[in-house]
Amino acid sequence: MRCEQAQSHLSAAFDGELLTAEAAVDARTAAAHASGCQRCSAFSAQLTTLRRTLRYEVVEQVPDVAPAVLSTIAEQRHHRPQASAWRLAPVAAAFVAAAVAGALFIGVNPERPVTVAAATLPERIVAAQTRLQTLSATVTVVERGWHPRVPRRRYTGQLRYSAPESLALDLRDVTDYPRGSWQSNDATVVADGGRAWTRGPVPCPSQLQPACAAPRPRVAAVWGREPFDEAAPLPLDLVLPVRSFTLAANPPLLGSRRIGGRTAVGLRTTVAQVQPLLDGLRSAGDWRLLHPADQVELWLDDASLVPLALRVRPAADTDRKWWAVRHGYRDGAGTTLLTVDLRDVAVNEPLGGGAFPPAPPGADLRDAGFDDAETAAGIARPRWLPAGMRLHRAGAVSGGGTEVAIATYSDGRAWIKVRVTEHWSGDRLFGDLGPLVRAVELPGSGTAYLAEGGRQVALHGTAVDIEVTGSLSARALRRVAASLGVNGRPIPNDWVQAGTATLAQARRGVDGLLLPTALDGFGPPAIRSSRGAVSLAYTGAGARGFLLSQVRGPRLSPPLEPDVRGVRVRGVAGRYTPLLGELEWVDSGSVVSLRSQTLSLAELLGIAESLAPA
Repeated sequence: MRCEQAQSHLSAAFDGELLTAEAAVDARTAAAHASGCQRCSAFSAQLTTLRRTLRYEVVEQVPDVAPAVLSTIAEQRHHRPQASAWRLAPVAAAFVAAAVAGALFIGVNPERPVTVAAATLPERIVAAQTRLQTLSATVTVVERGWHPRVPRRRYTGQLRYSAPESLALDLRDVTDYPRGSWQSNDATVVADGGRAWTRGPVPCPSQLQPACAAPRPRVAAVWGREPFDEAAPLPLDLVLPVRSFTLAANPPLLGSRRIGGRTAVGLRTTVAQVQPLLDGLRSAGDWRLLHPADQVELWLDDASLVPLALRVRPAADTDRKWWAVRHGYRDGAGTTLLTVDLRDVAVNEPLGGGAFPPAPPGADLRDAGFDDAETAAGIARPRWLPAGMRLHRAGAVSGGGTEVAIATYSDGRAWIKVRVTEHWSGDRLFGDLGPLVRAVELPGSGTAYLAEGGRQVALHGTAVDIEVTGSLSARALRRVAASLGVNGRPIPNDWVQAGTATLAQARRGVDGLLLPTALDGFGPPAIRSSRGAVSLAYTGAGARGFLLSQVRGPRLSPPLEPDVRGVRVRGVAGRYTPLLGELEWVDSGSVVSLRSQTLSLAELLGIAESLAPA
């Protein structure tokens, strides 16, 4: 089981969603996976800690932002034609609601024209991948608010990268800790082709520090690593934040300035959007949590687009304050929670020997099972690849009785991976696409299924199943999939994703189906329709995303969580559950829900106000 799938099952178990025997089995499998996986073990611990720290609290008054939102929508519509429900365009409502909350929703500011640089920055970042061969830099990190007795932690270290998948990040904790059993948060991440290793303290809740700290850091090593493996992810967004800007809307710019002798372009965004970059920084070690709506100031080298500086400050909305209380944080307004600076930056210069050292003796070793063999049976060769793409690593991996042939292609930091199996016996699409996917027709290649905002493409053929992933645009990945010579068929009716629907089918599933009338920074939704219920999953840049669900019904079901709050939604009484990130209300005989772990309540309210019948 791969990490994203395991975390989905762990989250479902945490939310009490084990409604079937199959789901219970999946949860047990995910728990077994987490017992041997540092990343998923930490994820599970965070869920447990969150539940433990919940308290019954008085619901406070939530300001009604609907009048301001509606006023801005009206002004936007006055100045430009109404966008269709299916076409992607800026969401003024979400932007204004986020501004009220203090978190910046990525959209177009109607009070400031978008410059040419802003309009092209996401495309520039994605395109810059092919020009990046090596990177070296000195890294300085300052973290605040981790623990009341340790208000400030400071790190220094080195970052080294060689395209496409060799990286080393070594951070030394130079914090002056109080007396006692405090453990330094020294962290190391190294990957070089098929081998990778990490070293750092085992994460434990900051509220229980220092008593819960393990006496020694954990050193874990993997060999036989699948190229660009999600189960042992390589923090490539540290060197170029591609995932944070694939699907991104035009970011508000801060202008230009000189940083470390380089011209830098600055922009404002949120933690949710740059989550892949932050995850890369914190791949090992024990770090404080950041709220998805927290504000981020990011500065990129104007020539190479590599990060030069990052600042994180707390969002000002009420929901964020309750989140801080639950986690034991005392974040003051305007406090800089995290500072990251890269200096002595060298791009495309020789790194020298020893840049990616082997794992130290005594590491906890794991064989991931990948065998490099460019001539392995079943490896699919695309007839089309973007110019400059060359074969990187190819081979096969076996697990659970399924053998998978893999071929990867790269050009600088850019990469594409094709995974093929002729022995798929699962009841879902091959690959970690999740239950909500979007069916599309590939020219001359039949039906394909998309997930993750189009970053994954699956083909179910006759005696063959294929997954195509990569760091390029969704359009490029679909074109690669269409060139594999496999005719994709519709999936069987009893597969998990069989409820996949078109927009027309979703309209028939729910009378008066509501859709965002204008939405920027998100891909087209994956849709599921079944028995009078419709779910639409929208994926955005980085970790941003939300689920819009509608089901026939006259009233909300009784709340199951202790921290439910009343809130006005589209002029009616609704409720918001912070633990689930869920906004619910009744609209024209249907129960409507907006759910997200990465968007703030203000952003969800903005999306709600923009909904209109499809």
